Amino acid sequence: NCLGNGSVTVIDGVTNNTQSVNVGIYPVSVAVNPATNKIYVVNSCGNDPNCSSDGTITIIDGATLATMAVTIGSNPNSVTVNTVTNKIYVTNICGNDVTCSSYSGTVTVIDGVTLTTVTVTVGSFPQSVAVNTMTNKVYVANACGNDSTCGQPYIGGTATVIDGVTNNALSVNVGVFPYAVDVNSVTNKIYLANYCGDDPNCASTATMTVIDGATLVTTDVAIGGYFPQALAVNSATNKIYVPSGCFGSSSCQGGPNGTVSVIDGGTLAYTSVPAGVAPDTMAVNSATNKIYVANNCGSDPTCQTPKGTVTVI
Repeated sequence: NCLGNGSVTVIDGVTNNTQSVNVGIYPVSVAVNPATNKIYVVNSCGNDPNCSSDGTITIIDGATLATMAVTIGSNPNSVTVNTVTNKIYVTNICGNDVTCSSYSGTVTVIDGVTLTTVTVTVGSFPQSVAVNTMTNKVYVANACGNDSTCGQPYIGGTATVIDGVTNNALSVNVGVFPYAVDVNSVTNKIYLANYCGDDPNCASTATMTVIDGATLVTTDVAIGGYFPQALAVNSATNKIYVPSGCFGSSSCQGGPNGTVSVIDGGTLAYTSVPAGVAPDTMAVNSATNKIYVANNCGSDPTCQTPKGTVTVI
């Protein structure tokens, strides 16, 4: 249940000393604007222990650690920042419906200076969001496409493209249940990991949809593994990384552990790299060309042990 106020731990990178900052209830994601030294924490339940109200975003001043909160939509999930325009974008899984009886999603756009908000309607069950700071376009992965009931068998998912100037939105069809999205700002390509591949019953291996940012033409790419929940791009090397579970799939070398599909952005060919069990989040350091994958179940195929691992590629 755990529906008390959450906190953010701030670690000094030099001394490793820590400080704790109180935020809202059930914090689920965080983003940083290094240009303004502000941190944005999405609180799924806002300030409501019963989790029946709109969510909030806690804004932390990186210098003083002072906080303030802004109300956003219902069941907010993920956040990204455009460091050039100082706009913050938050996906709300249940849109404006605090009962969460449907999954008609929205994105809350926050002005980083005035903290005024604008609500943009997107697709159903928006899972993740990414921004191309060079084109000022924002991309939202809508897991359930245009189906507000989000029932299985799933219909195809969509990506909502938001113009950062006008907040106008348009929709692009992608694979089934797109879960994660990232952008290569150099090539102006957008990548979505489709949790269910091209299978409405979610029983097949994963796929990745590539969107050309200029034309919005899409390409569907088969990759290894099942049920990808993350995707990251190294713009410097033009490589895309998608961690997935395996469950004995021949597409990822037949083992019980997960893998990371490494996709070449030019050829779209992929190679599978072994990871731990149930990899579910990841990050890329483009300066060092190192990739870090968090394995939820560590090295235990039964997932009964409490310790996870990190695979470094």
